[in-house]
Amino acid sequence: MKNTIKNFLRNFLTTIMSPNWIWNLYKPIAELNADIYLKKKQKEKAENDIKFFEKFRYLISDTVQSGPFKGLKYPFLSSLHSTLFPKLLGCYEAELHEVLNKVFHKKYYSILDIGCAEGYYAVGLAKRFPDSIVYAADINPEAREKTKIMAHANGFTRTDTFQVIEEITPGFLLGMDPSQRHLIFSDCEAYESILFSDEVISHLSNSDIIVELHDFICPGVSDMLQKRFELTHSVQLITSIDDLFRYRMTSNPDIKKLPISDQNNILAEKRPTQMEWIFCEARNME
Repeated sequence: MKNTIKNFLRNFLTTIMSPNWIWNLYKPIAELNADIYLKKKQKEKAENDIKFFEKFRYLISDTVQSGPFKGLKYPFLSSLHSTLFPKLLGCYEAELHEVLNKVFHKKYYSILDIGCAEGYYAVGLAKRFPDSIVYAADINPEAREKTKIMAHANGFTRTDTFQVIEEITPGFLLGMDPSQRHLIFSDCEAYESILFSDEVISHLSNSDIIVELHDFICPGVSDMLQKRFELTHSVQLITSIDDLFRYRMTSNPDIKKLPISDQNNILAEKRPTQMEWIFCEARNME
C-alpha cells in the first residue's frame, strides 16, 4: 500500500513539475475556444459579405459592363476563387487588358483555359474567337459545372467547339498540332512549373501563352519559366496592382463618386500577395 501511494505521489509530482503540465491541462480548452472563435469569425465574414453585396448590388447586373469581355452574361451572381464585382464591372485583372487587346487581333485554331473557375476567361474568349475550338479545364467539379452553365447562357452549346474537361496535362499539350497557332491561358496554382516543360514549350513555339505565376507556392517559378520561354517566345513580365490603388484603374462614374475606401473594397481582387504573369508571344508567328 505504501509503495502504491509513493508511486502515485511520485507520478503526480512528476506531472505537475513538468514544464508542459499546465499546457496539457489547458490544451483541450484552448482548442475548443479556438474552434468556437474560428466559427464565429467565419459567420461574421459571411454576414459582412452579404451586407456588402446588398449595399453595392446596384452597381452590377448579370452582364459584364465593360472591358475585354463586355456583354458576357453571368447566369449566377457568384465567382470561384476570385471576387465577383471586378469581373461584372469589367475591370478584373486590368493588368492583362493590354495583352488581351493585342491577342484579339489574331486568329487561333484553339484556345485553352487551364484553371477556368466559373468560366470568365473561357467563355469570354469564346465570344471573342467564335471560330476557335475552346477547351476549358479545371479539376474542381463545381468549376466545370458552372463553366457549362455560363457557356450555355452565352450561346455555346456545341460540345465539339466548346469542351469542358477535367485537366490539361503535358501530354495533352504535346498532342496539339504544332503547326497551328493556339492561345493558352494558364492559372493552375503552381502546376505551371510542371506543365510548361522545355519539351512542351518547344512544341508550342507557334502559340501564344499567358501564364499566371505562383511564386508564393513555388518560389522561383517566375524566373524559371521566363528562361524556358525566352528561347522561342518574346516574354513580357506583368506585375499585379495592389488593391490599395485599384481605384485609380476605374473610370466608372458611379464608383468614382464613392469614398476611396469603398472603391477599393468594391474593386479588390484579394490576392494572397503580389502576383506576376508572363505573356509569351510566339516569335515565329509575329
